[in-house]
Amino acid sequence: MTRFTLASIALATAALAGCGTAPSAPPNCDDPNNADPACVQVQAAQKAKADQAARQAQTEAESVARFNALQLQLDEEVRDAEVSIAAAVDAGNSLPKAQRPRNSSVLTTTVPVTDSLTPRVADMKMLDAVIIEMPTAGKKKRGYTNAMNAVKALATRVADNRGGATILVEQSSADVRGRKVNTSEGESLTKDGNALTVRKEVSSEVLKGIERYTIKAGDLKKRP
Repeated sequence: MTRFTLASIALATAALAGCGTAPSAPPNCDDPNNADPACVQVQAAQKAKADQAARQAQTEAESVARFNALQLQLDEEVRDAEVSIAAAVDAGNSLPKAQRPRNSSVLTTTVPVTDSLTPRVADMKMLDAVIIEMPTAGKKKRGYTNAMNAVKALATRVADNRGGATILVEQSSADVRGRKVNTSEGESLTKDGNALTVRKEVSSEVLKGIERYTIKAGDLKKRP
């Protein structure tokens, strides 16, 4: 019979005991006070990720606020155009019916605008043009003069808001041939130094004795 010494049995027992030991459990990193190096590294990464998300959210919120503020300004520009062109029509009501301003309208457009501080782009509704037709028979009369003053004042404000504007005057070929209308063009500066350009065109859509004025807003230069 083979005999084992006590020493060999003890060694075997120790070896078996070592093989049965479970690996140590990972540190509990949910505890913010855990100073284990592995936990410190995990917590630092989590904080950096949370800080980045917070900065992105703040940047987005600030961008949205800038766009909203600009849209309010653009909406006010449209309202001003609507009120002003209505005032021009009202100013001509003292004229005989055939000589009164007519066919007025305010046109808007939607333009993609890029934020000044982020790559964000948003479609913004804004003033495009204001149109009114003025019978030439009313010229030199108070109602006509008052109406034209309202139109010119509006064009000046649009030029100052946009950094420039154009007044297109469409005339009938009969009036141009008969020298019934002024065909001179030109450009002037507002008090704020913005260009207001007057252009004249012959249009087959305009009836004899009528001039169609279109105030065309310049390209939007403001950025949110």
